[in-house]
Amino acid sequence: MRKLPNIGLYLSNTSDKRKIIKLITDNQFLQHYIDLSTLKGALHSTITIEKLIDEELRHDRFVIQTAENKSLESMSSGQQKKALLSYLITQKPDFIILDDVYSNIDKETQHAINQSLTELSETTVLIQLYFRKRDVLPCIDTILSVNDRNEIINEQTTADFLKADKNKENAPHQFALPNQYADNHVVVDPLIQLNLVSVHYGEKEVLDKVNWEIRKGEFWQLVGPNGSGKSTLITMISGDNPKAYGQDMILFGRKKGSGETIWDIKRQIGYFTPSMINQFTRDDSVENMIISGLMDSVGLYVIPSDLQKDMAKAWIEMLGPTFHHKSFQSLSIGQQRMVMVARAMVKHPPLLILDEPTIELDDENSRLFIDMVNAIAAEKQVAIIYVSHRDEEDLKPERIFELVRTEKGYTGIVKK
Repeated sequence: MRKLPNIGLYLSNTSDKRKIIKLITDNQFLQHYIDLSTLKGALHSTITIEKLIDEELRHDRFVIQTAENKSLESMSSGQQKKALLSYLITQKPDFIILDDVYSNIDKETQHAINQSLTELSETTVLIQLYFRKRDVLPCIDTILSVNDRNEIINEQTTADFLKADKNKENAPHQFALPNQYADNHVVVDPLIQLNLVSVHYGEKEVLDKVNWEIRKGEFWQLVGPNGSGKSTLITMISGDNPKAYGQDMILFGRKKGSGETIWDIKRQIGYFTPSMINQFTRDDSVENMIISGLMDSVGLYVIPSDLQKDMAKAWIEMLGPTFHHKSFQSLSIGQQRMVMVARAMVKHPPLLILDEPTIELDDENSRLFIDMVNAIAAEKQVAIIYVSHRDEEDLKPERIFELVRTEKGYTGIVKK
């Protein structure tokens, strides 16, 4: 029977997660609570997945395979996490570091992983890193809260941790969105029409006769199991997937394949997914980051006009004084997400796509993000597609487009 405690580390977006993981592995972070020096450890994290995918590409060696997929790279994010956990369990480690284990996985897989970890916790030490209170695993014994200096500032039992601030209500933040300066977008309704769209990759059938119509100002949530084709569907709408050619699709009033360019499509869309942040490595100012959204460029390579500067300043003013005269790299993860949404919105696109936007956001920054999206939705000027497995209590899409299994992949049904 296991005698060592299972530990949860409650992080904020100012915590240096990668540094904390390294310190845990080197037995320099939790040594006052548990001695890991003689124990065999494993890391369940996108960090591990990235390393294994790099090994696949460099050496054509597939450490992890499933019946459905021959490599990690060919799996969806959720499938990768599920496959990695199964593999790590077979290695019989003494402890496993679980890095934001619920991100990117559907509800059914969350339940399955929860059951697996609860059973595993009896024989293997679990160290869970997470950002949202509601994500703490039921098998965790002790919660350690970590501050922005990567210091442990509080120790609680899981029961006491969940009881704290349970009745505290956070007042929503009020966002006054900047006025639209110019209208360079098409005026059509509906914005998007997909008619009997079917997609397969080799012998793998993904989408099966999908019909979807998106009208001006509508707020949609796109849901479906891991591997159901959500990313395929989004990239077809955004112009990034060649599978869109030959399909019966009308994007912003133009039939796909009628001579439009990818930039004709992207001009009408504001897009944000957390992985985009990794593309921005230059230490640009927040103002330049937002202006780059007008050009859909990674960084700003032209001298902006006075009008463009005024537009960016209006969005910075809306975000608040914390963002004034700051560089993008100096901001916390949560603050960077807010800037990226402002970057997506600065051109006032007819369609805003938010792909798993609250992954790795802590409770405070999730609240800010949700309030900002609600402000955009309330104006009814921008259609929103919110892609997520996570149901945010205060974020209320008007309609849900759910991808469900058929004999030939996944099709879509509309739920209200």
